[in-house]
Amino acid sequence: MTATPLPSLDPLIAAEQARLKAAGCAQADPTVLPLAEARAQQDRYFAAINARLPPIASTRDLTVAGAEGDMRARLYRPAICRDDAFVVFVRGAGWWAGGLDSHEAVCRGIANATSRSVVALDYRRSPEHVFPAQRDDVVAGVEWLLDHADGLGLPDRAVLWGESAGASLCVLAWRRVADAGRTAALPCLILCYGNLGGPRENLPQSKWVWEQYLGPAWPNPPDSAIPAKTGLHDFPPVWLGVGDADPLVEDSRLFAGRLARTNRRHELVVYPGMPHGFSAYVETVPVAAEVARDAAVFMEQVIDG
Repeated sequence: MTATPLPSLDPLIAAEQARLKAAGCAQADPTVLPLAEARAQQDRYFAAINARLPPIASTRDLTVAGAEGDMRARLYRPAICRDDAFVVFVRGAGWWAGGLDSHEAVCRGIANATSRSVVALDYRRSPEHVFPAQRDDVVAGVEWLLDHADGLGLPDRAVLWGESAGASLCVLAWRRVADAGRTAALPCLILCYGNLGGPRENLPQSKWVWEQYLGPAWPNPPDSAIPAKTGLHDFPPVWLGVGDADPLVEDSRLFAGRLARTNRRHELVVYPGMPHGFSAYVETVPVAAEVARDAAVFMEQVIDG
């Protein structure tokens, strides 16, 4: 099976990717590099795209509870900060890469666009840790933040906001926290170019990241690891954003279709010419900044409503 040809990249983002490649800061391909080399290359990419950062009123590193011990987190506060909800940000990077610094520009952009505090969680990475470790870290982190919100100066409700693999974790974590009786505390999900449908046989990197993530469960992935197989009967409003030049664009479309069939409120926005991970270019590509603004409008409607 061959991949369906995707639309051409937007010229601005194509030029930015060419610049990064020429500087030796292109994204890593973990299917052709040893893991340590792939992570080092990906760190160079993250450092390059975070060279210019949106201003933010304050940041603060935290230690929160993970599923098996302490987990690092970072709290961002914008200059104008509403007190009706905060955002829990869950990064992408295929479960195998990234950390607190990798999505610094994205988190600052979200805080400024939503006028709300953002807490980024540094969950454990694969393949050293496999499913359900990442999901359970996010669940534990969200529950800890809700339990300690008052002491941190945070509201008592949280919007889960994830990108790619992080969007997958947000769906799974919402299900677990809601099933524990805290539905009202999680009023909305924001899913950016989610890795939602499980491994795709025609995409080598998709197969690789899922194999590392699932570990021994790889030959027969459990439904509990696949967001597209999660029960949506009581799901909150969901915003989905994805580029039409993203190999995983169908994951967002299919997930939106499932939400429609179960009569769950949702909005799907497809950005022309945008690739996977495009919101990282928030400081260099104007369309990338639209993601946080568009999602913020939807989030505002949900919370105010």
